[in-house]
Amino acid sequence: MTPQDEIPPLTDDVQLQRLLESLLGRAGRRQLWLFFLDEDDRPVGPIMPTDDHPLDPRDLWVTDDLGARSVAEVFGIRFAHLMETNGFALVVLVWERRGSDTVTEADRLWATCLGRALREEGARVRAQFVLHSRGLRQLAPDDLPGLVGDG
Repeated sequence: MTPQDEIPPLTDDVQLQRLLESLLGRAGRRQLWLFFLDEDDRPVGPIMPTDDHPLDPRDLWVTDDLGARSVAEVFGIRFAHLMETNGFALVVLVWERRGSDTVTEADRLWATCLGRALREEGARVRAQFVLHSRGLRQLAPDDLPGLVGDG
């Protein structure tokens, strides 16, 4: 048995949310957190914060290898490659920002654009959350109508 096998799987969203709450607490600044899970829903790999992303995921970035793409597409390609290279089965996205637990248009836009970009690259998104000033809220399908049923 490996140490990884001793970690209980996070088989439901309540368990996942409790773990994230214990690790992150409340929002301190604007950033995106990436959490990775294996095929048995156990946490694996690094917990990755990324900050300084643009306000609009549709902004164009030009990279040497990808050409001109939206920020969300570049992130989706890069994150999916990281997952494939390391054997991560699922990603959990946590959108940290100060404010209330009300889902904002910016929350919807980023979650929808990056969720779609990851799916287009074959990556599986287990869940998305907003870490706000009072805690953590899971984004439900009703919060992301542009993502549901797409792709």
